[in-house]
Amino acid sequence: MNKTLLTAFIAAILPFQAIAQESTTAKQLPPITTDEKPLHNFDVSITGGSTGIGLEVATKVSNMVRLRAGYSTMPHWTYDMDFEVRVGDEPGRRYDKDGNRIETKFDKLQGHMKDLTGYDVDDKIQMEGKPKYWNASLIVDIMPFHNKHWYVSAGFYWGNSRFADAEVAKEDMTTMLAVGIYDNMYLKAMNNQPFYTYNGQDLYNDQLSDRLRSYGRMQYLIGKMKGTDENCYVVPDENGNINVKAKVNKFKPYIGFGYQGRLSKKEPKWKIGFDAGLLFWGGKPHVYTKRSIENKAVDPETEITTYSYTTETIDMARDLHDYPDNIKNKMNFLKALVVFPVLNVKITRTF
Repeated sequence: MNKTLLTAFIAAILPFQAIAQESTTAKQLPPITTDEKPLHNFDVSITGGSTGIGLEVATKVSNMVRLRAGYSTMPHWTYDMDFEVRVGDEPGRRYDKDGNRIETKFDKLQGHMKDLTGYDVDDKIQMEGKPKYWNASLIVDIMPFHNKHWYVSAGFYWGNSRFADAEVAKEDMTTMLAVGIYDNMYLKAMNNQPFYTYNGQDLYNDQLSDRLRSYGRMQYLIGKMKGTDENCYVVPDENGNINVKAKVNKFKPYIGFGYQGRLSKKEPKWKIGFDAGLLFWGGKPHVYTKRSIENKAVDPETEITTYSYTTETIDMARDLHDYPDNIKNKMNFLKALVVFPVLNVKITRTF
């Protein structure tokens, strides 16, 4: 009798025990929501940060893997860098030990330059740098944690190789014009050529030629050549400008990590997050410009020396050292950017 009652009691409670176990298991393993189903939805994000402003589309390809594709571009803004003039090898500005300004060749020339060219000439020019950076990206996120907020990323960026450009500011273009006129007259003086020819009549002045030769060429020092310690100068080109271009690799592998969570509990489809990582863009950027080179040719019969000037493209980050103080910090900063740091914030809407 007792065994029969015990058997009936156990048989009665077994279904309830099984239901209780299923309920506990359900609480421990949350159900996969619509947001977690692979290829079921798409995230569209607006991004902003060190890679610029961009747009990104993402979707899950599995419960732990997400694929992202995007495009970003750097907004246009300028940063300044000054090039100081040299006349011959003498700086445009000099000071004594008490900080008083000492008259230089440039100071003596400044008034003559106004008379010769009609333009005021400054002892330095301002270079305006502008970012020229855009990239498309393809990135894979791995979400190893249960809540799917944190993730690690790997992928690549592909875009233009030109990282930034710099050229003479508009307000200093008159100085460039005046320097170009002066250097042309200096070259004619060095070669004993007439300054101007009109209707077969040569305009030449011995006193002016002697003065120009004593002053030297007007140019801008940007550092010294590695290996030779030769001073490296730049001068206005045929368009009256000086250009500097910073370049990196077009293809840039990326590794990083990130976080994404709901913007608010009431709006689960709106999310906020960030990405942080490194772009491997080929080492320190190449910083190209054209240096001026003086050439001398001696006629073996007359022993007359003829002077001319040519240009050569150099990499300021790799070919130069001992930069002038006015550009040293900016050049050292560029040379330190062996990899590019990525730090972007994004606002996301799930569809």
